[in-house]
Amino acid sequence: MLEISSLGKVYESRGRRVEAIGSITFGVGSGELVCVVGPSGCGKTTLLRCIAGLLPASAGEVRVAGVPVTGPPPNMAVVFQEYGRSLFPWMTVRENVELPLKEKRLPAGRRRELVGESLTAVGLIEAAEAHPWQLSGGMQQRVAIARAVAYEPQVLLMDEPFAAVDAQTRADLEDLILRLWRDLGVTTLFVTHDIDEAVYLGQRVIVLSSSPTTVMEDLKIDLPAERDQVATRSLPRFGELRGHVYRQIQRARGTR
Repeated sequence: MLEISSLGKVYESRGRRVEAIGSITFGVGSGELVCVVGPSGCGKTTLLRCIAGLLPASAGEVRVAGVPVTGPPPNMAVVFQEYGRSLFPWMTVRENVELPLKEKRLPAGRRRELVGESLTAVGLIEAAEAHPWQLSGGMQQRVAIARAVAYEPQVLLMDEPFAAVDAQTRADLEDLILRLWRDLGVTTLFVTHDIDEAVYLGQRVIVLSSSPTTVMEDLKIDLPAERDQVATRSLPRFGELRGHVYRQIQRARGTR
């Protein structure tokens, strides 16, 4: 469903050249949930923005369902870390979720149906007429997730979406993503700086090197399909996988 082939990104300005991404190649199968981790500043967000068609690549290509990405694909949705900036404060929760559906030119009846289903899925149907500024940070991020889900994307990209919320809210949102992923079967690429989160959520974890970025490892996560915040994280295998990814990132940083 998602193919990244020899993707490279170079920033050039005023005689200065910075190679942010060296060459990255990997794929995400239809219905997979794959996490991406790497050292701070390695270009995770740059990679995601190139995949989303928000930033032009300097080399290589991205394909979604076999179609080259030359701009934001119509069958893709993105959830960003800065949920406060991605929601319009003067619109209600319902209006925020409905907005991209209007851009999609869906009939009003279908829009109402999708908005209701997505808000119910994230547990916010009762807050449909509230404004984002009346909600907690975790609830605002649920609105952003609902908006992405309502769009019915084939591919969902998530850029460190839980970095700005507290630990308990983060755990709740992780489980929400797993539930939605299982229910909807959306191909998901989840970028995070949190190793535990990557191992808990992913079927695979892509470990990136330091900049200029390449893929250090494409690691299969051989944990039970059903994940639980206590039981899964208590498994010896979870600790082994977490330790392995941590050591890889330390190697990428040039430390032990």
